[in-house]
Amino acid sequence: MTLIELRESLEILLGDLIGTYKLPQGSEIPAVYVDGSSGVPNDWQVSGLEVSIKQYPARASRRLMSMVEMTVSWEVRLSQYNPETSSLDTAIDRLLRHFPDATLTGFPATDRGYQYARLIITDVELAFQYRRAGTI
Repeated sequence: MTLIELRESLEILLGDLIGTYKLPQGSEIPAVYVDGSSGVPNDWQVSGLEVSIKQYPARASRRLMSMVEMTVSWEVRLSQYNPETSSLDTAIDRLLRHFPDATLTGFPATDRGYQYARLIITDVELAFQYRRAGTI
């Protein structure tokens, strides 16, 4: 699964739950952000449920008999800025049902004024091992 495929899946699964970013010029866009070297710009105002995806996944591999199991793990953070709603619980439920291998590591106790959860979504692929250098 690529970053674009993951983002599209999240937008479809959570479309009715996703909050908004209000940009400096007043326009609003869905609160889905790919987090690279910096976070959401400081002058964007967020309301509702924010979905943040780490730009680069963690990768791991495991040797099997003449095969390689390659695992890509994407970090997705959900932040609920309107805690009076239950959309965070609904979003987590939808994601865990759609990505059954995902791991929920969220809900840490903090003094933050909003709720958040962290999910690790894994994508496993099996591939044939290369026997010699130069054989692709």
